[in-house]
Amino acid sequence: MKMTKAMVGTVLLVCTIGWVAAPVFADPPKPVTADEIAEMIAAAGDAEDFDGADLVYVLDEADVFVQDSGLATTEACQVIKILTNAGVRSRSVLRWEFDADTYRTTIKSVRIHRKDATIDEVDVSSHVTQSAPQHMIFWGNEQHVLSVPRLDIGDTLEIRTSKIGFNIAYLADSGSAAGGSGGPGEVDLIPPMAGHWYEVTLFQGRYPILQKRYSVHMPKDMPVQYEVYNGSLRSSLWFNGDYHSYTWTAEDVPAVKNEPHMVALDDCVPKLVMATLEDWHGKSRWFYEVNESQFDADDAIRAKVAELTDDLQTEDDKIAAVVHWVADNIRYNGTKQGGVCEGYTLHASTKTFRDRGGVCKDKAGIAITMLRVLGHEAYAALTMAGSRVERIPADQFNHTVTVIREKDGTFDVIDPTWVPNMRALWSSFEDQQGLVYGTPEGEDQTLSPHYTPEYNAREVRSTGEIGEDGTLSTRIVYDLHGAAGGRFRRAVNGMPVPDRLARFEDVLNIAPNARIESLDMIDPYDYSRDGFVNMEVVADGFAAGGDDTHMFRLPLMSHPLNGFFRATFLNSATTKDRKYGMHLWATRKIHYEETLRLPPGWEVADLPKSETLDSAGSSLSFEAESGDGTLSYRFTFSVKKGTLAAEDYADYKKAVDTMNKLSDTWIVCREAGGDAHVAGGQAGR
Repeated sequence: MKMTKAMVGTVLLVCTIGWVAAPVFADPPKPVTADEIAEMIAAAGDAEDFDGADLVYVLDEADVFVQDSGLATTEACQVIKILTNAGVRSRSVLRWEFDADTYRTTIKSVRIHRKDATIDEVDVSSHVTQSAPQHMIFWGNEQHVLSVPRLDIGDTLEIRTSKIGFNIAYLADSGSAAGGSGGPGEVDLIPPMAGHWYEVTLFQGRYPILQKRYSVHMPKDMPVQYEVYNGSLRSSLWFNGDYHSYTWTAEDVPAVKNEPHMVALDDCVPKLVMATLEDWHGKSRWFYEVNESQFDADDAIRAKVAELTDDLQTEDDKIAAVVHWVADNIRYNGTKQGGVCEGYTLHASTKTFRDRGGVCKDKAGIAITMLRVLGHEAYAALTMAGSRVERIPADQFNHTVTVIREKDGTFDVIDPTWVPNMRALWSSFEDQQGLVYGTPEGEDQTLSPHYTPEYNAREVRSTGEIGEDGTLSTRIVYDLHGAAGGRFRRAVNGMPVPDRLARFEDVLNIAPNARIESLDMIDPYDYSRDGFVNMEVVADGFAAGGDDTHMFRLPLMSHPLNGFFRATFLNSATTKDRKYGMHLWATRKIHYEETLRLPPGWEVADLPKSETLDSAGSSLSFEAESGDGTLSYRFTFSVKKGTLAAEDYADYKKAVDTMNKLSDTWIVCREAGGDAHVAGGQAGR
């Protein structure tokens, strides 16, 4: 973000308004005054000063007052200047979504600082409380909605709220970080872990921030651990009577520029993690104790376990049968049940079994109950899908899974939520996730297993021929492992059987007129083997040309059926460079072996050259040969990490670009005895 006249004004202002700008605080931090806000708004600048941003947070400050019980009250002020018409639209209605079981917010005031320096007070009592939009998870969240009088570019909103309660990472997508709620006071707000408080706060986001302050006022006999990740912040600690006041500040923070397949903001912007809990062992014991009563089995559950496993010989087969039943038969559908804090309490397995529905914690819970019926030592575990879990033991989880403790003390991880239509019992898309097992004695944080690209391989073999009229006839056989097999099974499972052939031809991708003459594939619910496809494909006129010159592309290099695999990594290197890491979820491997028999007299004019690339995050190899009337090649592309660091991107992009170049390469053949000789080349699709 360039330094503009407006920002220079801001810097000068910062040097004159007390605690905000002094290199060392002269006094303990305190909220900015009304006069200071007016000066900051005047110096804030406009859209061209912030790379065309729709709005800028002139001020974002919060004072958090933590009680001995673990409840906290947050007094917050946000001053937001509108810079574009899109910014006007985005703030014409203000919304605060909330879960009343965990936190409530009072909208204290909303003021509009007009660009002519007049101020309008918005009647906050006119807000409406209504049900919040929900999908798949119906926990009864609500939202406050407040209409704002017409805004113009250059106007500024000053929003003040007071929030009481506690935060749960599991509910973050519902807007807990933004606050907003209502209802009764703190009497029925009971923190998950009595006497403990934790929080995760980000100091950068999708809009620029001129000044952000976050202060936490802790009882002096309530020690707190904290760490700043992904950058640095200015900090201070002041003694304030019965409280210790911790403060972190950031200034002139640019907006995060979104990148394709970008890692979560939590993993790339300055982040403060705080917790009064001593270590993860305590969190582990608490999670065990708060949920242990939910795993009782009744006769119906025991009968189902017997039905699923009585004819099986090995324990591994029995475990797989139970987990696959849960994965495939307990639909993902969350409903609120009285007396339960949905953010961290599992529902009783008997209810989940009766309802045949629940969210991840419920699917994990019924799996635990059924595994215990089999005699296994099974527990619930906390994890975070999509971003890191840091070492500070704050709540950083959005997902619940199942673990089995083996006789040697090791743990096996199982996830009934992520493995419907997957052969594995743990999804390789959960590679190296932070985990905390809930056990009686308590466990430290650990990581889920790492899976090599070979585990997630799409291996394809093709043997075919091109007729003298240019028609391609080929048999293509797929062996699908790990992530590739799971995504294929799910794609097929969602298709009506009569529509499957047409859907396959839609994504065949070899040629617009390619058709499938025969098709055999894995039953999506057959978990006895990895996935497979065996099909015969014909494409009339596949080899274009005339006289003695013929041209075609390598069939497998068009990635047939790729639409079923959601393999976005194949077209993910769309930017020249990156600032942030790339989250691809899982390692991958694509391996093609193809042999094409050519018509008598056809000779390949130029073979594509061999390619070998290898780096920390990816690799590629290609080699082709021709002779005796055939053309054959081998191609392998691997993604070695589920998350690529920004420094890995250049090599990864080179591999993807090389793959795309090979896909677009024309194979040029001439007939023996002809005079024409045309070199191989590339052309766009």
